[in-house]
Amino acid sequence: MKPSSFRLTSLSVCALVTLSACAGSARLPDDPFSSRATAMAMVPINHTGRYATSIFIDKHWAGDVDEHAGGGAAACCYPGLADWSRPATVTWTWGQESDPETRVVLKPREQRTVVTHFPADGPHSDPDPNKDDAYVCVILRDLNTADLAFSPSASGCADR
Repeated sequence: MKPSSFRLTSLSVCALVTLSACAGSARLPDDPFSSRATAMAMVPINHTGRYATSIFIDKHWAGDVDEHAGGGAAACCYPGLADWSRPATVTWTWGQESDPETRVVLKPREQRTVVTHFPADGPHSDPDPNKDDAYVCVILRDLNTADLAFSPSASGCADR
């Protein structure tokens, strides 16, 4: 198998595992699938010059994201809510930056926590699955600000 074919197969398997995790069968008390509303994948977007790790919405891991990047991957899953107007806590850690030659730490890891809100009207529902909001966008606007939005596609979060 060619390396590119192997990489494509590996990515396909990873995508299937992630999607099957979103389908969920266990109904634990803290399970995002225990509500009647549809669970949504989470997509981190970063508009800053630092990379971010361990991004969470409340207790649900949304992923990591490089500087000035995002929209290419999604993490599973944020539970569907009956009331999207309640506040949510977004936490993340700015990654450590070091001089590549001297290895001197230029910027240490810095954890941030922000209480923010989803758009009050909740995700847009549409009979056309290509227009239905299936993603929660976690948008790191600057070093201290995070916003939440909805999108019908992971890549659509990058436009938020």
